[in-house]
Amino acid sequence: MLKLVTPTIFYKKKYLEYMKTWKGEVIVPVISDLKGRRFETLLKELYKLEHEVYIPKGFIPEKNYLIVSQGDEIIGFVNIRHYLNDVMLNTKGQITYGIKPSSRSLSIEEEVLKVSLAEAKEIGIKKIKLICEKSNSDLCQFITEIGGQFENEGFNEVDKFPIHRYLFKLG
Repeated sequence: MLKLVTPTIFYKKKYLEYMKTWKGEVIVPVISDLKGRRFETLLKELYKLEHEVYIPKGFIPEKNYLIVSQGDEIIGFVNIRHYLNDVMLNTKGQITYGIKPSSRSLSIEEEVLKVSLAEAKEIGIKKIKLICEKSNSDLCQFITEIGGQFENEGFNEVDKFPIHRYLFKLG
């Protein structure tokens, strides 16, 4: 069973190990990539985004979590945006997550999505817009099975692939 936990200094060593597992792949979500920053700097940036202390241009308030296994191993990272701007509406949606390569499977994605939706509801978000890469038909089907209402098809201009947009009513 997976759980979402707020990143804290307690997870520094495990997070640095987690980052190594990506081995040159683009790290998702982008905010979770240290890119030469110290872990402590990342924690400060995440706090500012969550509490709207400082929101850089193009960013929106969001809550970020580590995805942790029962054995307290970090297997991924998720961010839940409080609302969307036009860029995120057309590229990522309100929930973005990354799972380290060795832990990727449809069942893990499904579980991450379920716990992320539950957390979004817990923090008071009433509606969630989700983006799914059109070619990921199994995940698209799962999204509708758990209550996602298909809205429309689009194209992610940033990452260059067709997408499906879904709406979840959580309230």
